[in-house]
Amino acid sequence: MKKSLFLLLFLNALFLLPASDNYQIQNLRFLPPEYYVGDTVEMSFVLKGDQVHDYRVPEVIPDPGWVRILSVDVTPEGRDARVSIRLIPYYPGTRALPPFDFGGPVVDDLKIFTSSLLNLESSRELEGIRSPLLIPGTRAVGALGVSLLLALPILLLMLYRVIRHRTGEIIKSYRINLPYRQFQRLVRGIRRSMVNMPEGEFYQVFSGGFKKYLSTRFHQDLTSATTLEMEQIMNSSSIHDGLAVTLINLFHRIDRVKFAGEKLLYSDREQLLDEVEEVSGELEEWRKKHADL
Repeated sequence: MKKSLFLLLFLNALFLLPASDNYQIQNLRFLPPEYYVGDTVEMSFVLKGDQVHDYRVPEVIPDPGWVRILSVDVTPEGRDARVSIRLIPYYPGTRALPPFDFGGPVVDDLKIFTSSLLNLESSRELEGIRSPLLIPGTRAVGALGVSLLLALPILLLMLYRVIRHRTGEIIKSYRINLPYRQFQRLVRGIRRSMVNMPEGEFYQVFSGGFKKYLSTRFHQDLTSATTLEMEQIMNSSSIHDGLAVTLINLFHRIDRVKFAGEKLLYSDREQLLDEVEEVSGELEEWRKKHADL
């Protein structure tokens, strides 16, 4: 009697226990098949139960924090149900979704695998501080700057040589042209004061200044040379015959004033100064074209 009572109580307790959730998940698919953190994914599957259930969308959609569940759709098909879950994962790797109560079985073994652009197998230790990124073209500009710095002494040396050569030419030209400029100033001075200038003074100033100028051009001291000696020097020089004859005739006219007592009127002096300015200009042009003078 006691054994029968014990068996009856055991069977009653067994029937009062809640039935376990027996289900299977089939045709599990993901769209897209491969997805990454932040992608929107649709997971679909067929939920097969051991009996007919009142399948429905969960009243409370779980929010575990590492994944955002956008929507859940449930379509009953007899004992089965077709389930679609749209979600956005925020954590890479394999993770288990929270349990879903679909009105019958509580599905608690759904897992997803989220791919990552990072190498999860590598060390997660923080990398050391890297050097700042360079703006495009910085290396080229730097190389150009270094090249200019290295070439700067050479450029300065070349510039110094050019400036020194040019300065030397300017100084040389100034020195060469100085006697001609001095003679021109002398002629202008004679013009201003020759009205009241005696014959002897005119001869002395004019002849001395002209011979001093010619001494610098023929590279000989002609200040005390006679007209004959000057004629020999000019004939042996490289100047053309017409210029040499004009110079010699000028000194013959001056000799007539000195030795023959020839008088020079104001107009004669003007003409003599005009001629000497013209012949000295021709001599300068000849000198610039012929380096041997």
